[in-house]
Amino acid sequence: MHSSILFKLSLATAFASLSTAHTVLTTLFIDDVNQGDGTCIRMPKEGNVCTHPIAGGFESPDMACGRDGQQAVAFTCPAAAGSKLTFEFRMWADASQPGSIDPSHLGSTAIYLKSISSMSTDSAAGEGWFKIYAEGYDATARKWSTEKLIDNNGLLSINLPSGLPTGYYLVRSELVTLNNVTNDYVDPQFYVNCAQLFIQGVSGSLEVPSDKLVSIPGHVQPTHEGLSFNIWKDDPTITPYRVVGPEPFFPTADTSNMELSQNQTEGLIPTNCLLKNANWCGVEVPAYNDEATCWASSADCWAQLDACYKSAPPTGSRGCQIWEDQKCAVIQEACGAGRWQGGPLGAGQKLDVEVDQPVPGGVIPPAANADRLFGREASSST
Repeated sequence: MHSSILFKLSLATAFASLSTAHTVLTTLFIDDVNQGDGTCIRMPKEGNVCTHPIAGGFESPDMACGRDGQQAVAFTCPAAAGSKLTFEFRMWADASQPGSIDPSHLGSTAIYLKSISSMSTDSAAGEGWFKIYAEGYDATARKWSTEKLIDNNGLLSINLPSGLPTGYYLVRSELVTLNNVTNDYVDPQFYVNCAQLFIQGVSGSLEVPSDKLVSIPGHVQPTHEGLSFNIWKDDPTITPYRVVGPEPFFPTADTSNMELSQNQTEGLIPTNCLLKNANWCGVEVPAYNDEATCWASSADCWAQLDACYKSAPPTGSRGCQIWEDQKCAVIQEACGAGRWQGGPLGAGQKLDVEVDQPVPGGVIPPAANADRLFGREASSST
């Protein structure tokens, strides 16, 4: 049995346990363009824990970008300052069943940014984080942010600040749910993931007020009132809910004067990529014109396939299956049938992975209704 087949069997075993899911960030859209499941996203590598809340306490490095979030992924998605970002959350990472988060998991959502110089060497954990969006309880709609997320099929859309300087950024999603908080037991759940971005923005350096910058872990204390709010007893229309973490900061600028002060050199998707699965790309195999070179090309194709399956995150391996069916199996059959001339057939032709998720809807205005979202007039939330 080919090694890729064995690896697929192990994937199936890992993904089978996702029925215990809570939620995980799986997919990033930039200006309504689906970047592909898992692409540019740091997520847990093990399917049986990928949707679990952060373990290890408030000081765990996993609070920054989640389990396995200290490790960079191969691709970094380009976006312009001011772009619309849409984040998709799923209860089942591979979308094998519908749902974004269990309806009992009521709580808040937030988005943070961190400017870094290198995806591969800079640490996600530590100083430099600032919040650009947050929502807790919407008293007008009488819904928690997580309930609104469910209503929108797991999609959350915001705009990037227009005043971001050009460079590499980690964008961090944080869902805090209060389903395990009672008068006698306080165990808020944090669901955290990061995506990698190269933002084309304004010239100059990023300047964030010191009171808006935080270190993660450390951005929230266990005694914060937003972590002990009893959703089963307390009425958020009477006792306003306060979102954890710092106040949002949203640097703005005239985007008509954007200057590309540096070019993206890390995390580029190869121009010769024929098929992408998350953060893996398949490239064309060597040409062949005799039996020996035909089988050499076949071996190259299967080696790429093994790398695809081994790198596949919990969102799945649909791209790997397409590569196997439409590339490797075709070449192998040709070699076995003696069709050794002028291969591979359809050289350089790109292969597509079908995208199930429709183009997402509207954008939540940045920093809008901050008083309502944070349940206060003006005070520190840390």
